[in-house]
Amino acid sequence: MTALRERRAGLLSCACDFDVPDESALDARAQPLALIAAGFAFSVLAQALAFAVLPIAGAVLAPRPEAATAPVALMLAGAATATFPAAFLTGLFGRRSAFALGASLGVAGAALAAFGLVAGEFAALCLGAFWLGVAQGFGLFYRHAVGGGARAAAIVLGSASLAAFAAPAVVGLSQAVAGPLAPAGALIGAALAQLGVLMLAAPLPATVELSPPDSAGDSAAADFARRFAAITSAAALAWFGMMALMAGAPLAMAGCGLGLGAASGGIAWHLLAMYAPAAAIAASGWRPPAAATTLAGLALLTIGILAARGQNSAVGFDLALIVGGCGWSLATLGATQWLHQRGAPRAMLALHDFILFAAAVAGALLGAVIV
Repeated sequence: MTALRERRAGLLSCACDFDVPDESALDARAQPLALIAAGFAFSVLAQALAFAVLPIAGAVLAPRPEAATAPVALMLAGAATATFPAAFLTGLFGRRSAFALGASLGVAGAALAAFGLVAGEFAALCLGAFWLGVAQGFGLFYRHAVGGGARAAAIVLGSASLAAFAAPAVVGLSQAVAGPLAPAGALIGAALAQLGVLMLAAPLPATVELSPPDSAGDSAAADFARRFAAITSAAALAWFGMMALMAGAPLAMAGCGLGLGAASGGIAWHLLAMYAPAAAIAASGWRPPAAATTLAGLALLTIGILAARGQNSAVGFDLALIVGGCGWSLATLGATQWLHQRGAPRAMLALHDFILFAAAVAGALLGAVIV
């Protein structure tokens, strides 16, 4: 009966010698890369809107002048807090649940920050900024979650360059609709961007495979630890400088009589410079040396910070932010490339991101002094 069923009339069979691609394998590669890249772009859009608003909002609502940068610092502290949960929850519960959790906190945080700004509640503004930071910490882990090596990470980082074009449009719409409440409107835009992240997280597969740890001997492990410390320290310096520039420049621009539109435009150019180099490198297929890329990025960022000091025009600030953004992009891409080439385990990825955000917190606190 079995033979008759297998050879019955009208049964079509193919004797061609090839394998049909597994649909689940396609879903595990191409679809998540596109979804994660789009989700990361929305996450960076929310980050851009928050960074354009929080420094000025903090300066207006802070009970003491030295607390003006507290919302930005708390946002980065929230991102640092989320690094280890983002790393391990993606393995325990899958990307869908982990990234949806982060985006949900981002929606709530942006809404709470907008309420605090309208109501004049500095505590609500700070708590909302912290939740927004938690969402940012989950969003940054997207570059580790694609499982496609350095090129996939560059594609994810490069996709965020789209946020640079959307942020000024959202701020302009907020100014046209909300008038004096435009900063709160921009934070509502950040909430909608995080809602987009939440919607894009829903179709993601439930599991993720990260690069396994290197199983070499003790000497190789010690060498890996030394190199990890060096590359992470260099990337942390880049994050420190980048955040000092992003937190200090809007305050310096406000001191020069440049308003929210000019500040958001400068941050938009800065964001474009932060992610466009990664997009160009990913599109070209070029793989620059990881360590040299990181050091070149540090040099460019230093030039950008020095150029921002003493500026009094929007064009001057924009150029300094562009140079600094390009430096951050190269340094972060080089460090991420090194981690993927060496197959860093999940805990090392989380530690790397935590150190980066800790350095960014320090940069935010000192931004008004450095820039």
